[in-house]
Amino acid sequence: MTAERNPLRVGVASLVEHPMPVLAERATALESYGFDDIWVPDERLLRNVYVSLTTIAGATQRVTIGPAVTNPYTRHPATTAAAIATIDELSRGRAALGIGAGGGLAAYGIDRRSPVQALREMIEIVRRLTSGETVTFSGQHFRLNGTQLDFVPIRTVPIYVAGRGPRILQLGGELADGVIMGGFAQPGGIAYGQRQIEQGLERSGRSWADIDAMSWLYVSAAPDRQAARVAVSKIVLASLITSRTILDEIDVELPGALRDHLDRTGWVYPRETPEEAAALLPDHIVDAFAVYGTPADCVARIREIRSCGIDHVCLVLFAPAGETVASLAKLLSDEVLNVLKADPGPA
Repeated sequence: MTAERNPLRVGVASLVEHPMPVLAERATALESYGFDDIWVPDERLLRNVYVSLTTIAGATQRVTIGPAVTNPYTRHPATTAAAIATIDELSRGRAALGIGAGGGLAAYGIDRRSPVQALREMIEIVRRLTSGETVTFSGQHFRLNGTQLDFVPIRTVPIYVAGRGPRILQLGGELADGVIMGGFAQPGGIAYGQRQIEQGLERSGRSWADIDAMSWLYVSAAPDRQAARVAVSKIVLASLITSRTILDEIDVELPGALRDHLDRTGWVYPRETPEEAAALLPDHIVDAFAVYGTPADCVARIREIRSCGIDHVCLVLFAPAGETVASLAKLLSDEVLNVLKADPGPA
């Protein structure tokens, strides 16, 4: 990793709970709380990501904004290039594009074919178009014939590749401006992600100084540690299921009873309630995929993550029962973010 550490950057995700009429207000609040990035998902049939980003751009002055993540299947990469370049222009150079392989696309009859190759082609197309080039391109997935944006982009928009599997993380290290390591909250998982990124860096002759490595963290905080644990448990169970092929590499050992349950239910997206998921999961598995507990617990966990060489984290918020995402964001700002900004922990 780099010898000289950067300041800790803390982003926030999961604004989808907020109706559009209050989105601007929420975004303004998050910026005032000291968060450095605001990321909006682009999956399933959520509120339109670019309408949301337009609203956020108008309500903020400082934070980086972007989708985390969009994919190469539901929109042509040229359309995505035009959209993100528009957001970049509107926000005066604050946009970033998070891309990934896409999930749940079968529900819409979309064949997620050769995702690594599709992402590779998307990176080239978006980067060249947002650089103002006229692009002729012939790939396995996409073709462009002398295509350019019909306006002058203000800069080349930075691209972040998000993933958990080895080949996508390696692609990020090879080509992207940033890599988002999905859902690893302990040193074992982070070290696995860094090994994959390192392979990509070596392949392209780049170094860690050439990319921004971000850790994507599922987070809940409350005075009652158990309430925070329950709040993250369903997403932890989902993360465990989608990490099935790499559990050994991220140092996660499944108890026999939990493995039997997953075998019986087919390792599909969990139908359990958060309370049922919490009862199924031992602490060491919740710890592997989430940051939760009292605010002091969360500070300690994020400092541990930073000690692994991570200077940029994004907090995906899961409000405990009786709380809201907005109240959780305020608590994290007051009792986690402010503490970390003052003392992020050892370099």
